[in-house]
Amino acid sequence: MKLCDSKDIGVESRVINVIFFTGVFCFVIAIMTTQIWPTTPFIKHCLISFGYGYGAVFSALAIAHFSPNLNLPWVRVFSFVCSIILGTSNAAFWLDQYSNVNNFAKLTPVIFLGFVFTAICFLYFYIYEQKLLAQTELETAKRKQAEQEKTLIMSQLKQLQSQIEPHFLFNTLANINALIDQHPQNARLMLEKLTNLLRSTLQANRQSNTSISGELELIDAYLSIQYIRLGERLTYKIDNQLNYDVSFPPLLLQPLVENAIQHGIEPKVQGGCIIVVIAEKQGMVSISVIDSGNGLMLESSSAGHGIGLENVRQRLLALFSNRGNLTIVENAQGGVTAKLHIALTDLESLKE
Repeated sequence: MKLCDSKDIGVESRVINVIFFTGVFCFVIAIMTTQIWPTTPFIKHCLISFGYGYGAVFSALAIAHFSPNLNLPWVRVFSFVCSIILGTSNAAFWLDQYSNVNNFAKLTPVIFLGFVFTAICFLYFYIYEQKLLAQTELETAKRKQAEQEKTLIMSQLKQLQSQIEPHFLFNTLANINALIDQHPQNARLMLEKLTNLLRSTLQANRQSNTSISGELELIDAYLSIQYIRLGERLTYKIDNQLNYDVSFPPLLLQPLVENAIQHGIEPKVQGGCIIVVIAEKQGMVSISVIDSGNGLMLESSSAGHGIGLENVRQRLLALFSNRGNLTIVENAQGGVTAKLHIALTDLESLKE
């Protein structure tokens, strides 16, 4: 009787369970045999029953230990034979004083019952073992599926992130190109800032995650580039109310700021202001991008559902399931607020 490969995790606890349930099983058998032979003390019925049961268990453990390469069916056969031999010898020892069972021939009923009960015991633990093996295989399959899903999600995230990076770069380069003829000095300054920005942040943003402070540095650099292009038409402020740093998906905030520039501030003749606010309340981190631009009224019916915003929503879903969300609302005083809500525990788990 071999439960599982000794290399399996938790094999010791399963062995203890087998020993315990074998004891219970043998105790029940002793109660049954007492009804058949009531003249024999109950304690001897227990000793004989435990002799067969534990003869099977410990012989199986011994065979598996000293012959680890032996096939499981052969382990069962040998341990079954050992159980009958050991159990019968033990029964003969305790029943030798009784004249009606003091020789081998008269032990036949005891041997027969021992054979039947041992076979039942083996059948029970065979079913128990198959159940454990099925559970182990199911857990292994679930673990492999979880790993495959994680790999797929990471691949999707990399793809989504790769869509944002060239989008940001191409827009900035287009801005530089527009300034070359009219304002070459500003174009040169913007190119320098872009070069410095890429040198310091591009490598970090290629990683699986960054930090809120790192993301805000990118936003500050991006807004400074836009300030060169828009001049006095743009003012901005970054208000980080967190007194600690935490992991954050790279380039998740940048599309919101870029959306505020392109659809809020830039189309408005007098320009406007962008405020980025990071706060935490009751375990939820909120990141708001507030602009005083044109708002949603002048946009099409698809406002709030552009490629950049849809990218953000897909990444939130992949990373945090339904625990992270993006909302787009129009401000009462004009402009739009895009707000991210993410649980602090989910951001902290990004390190893992």
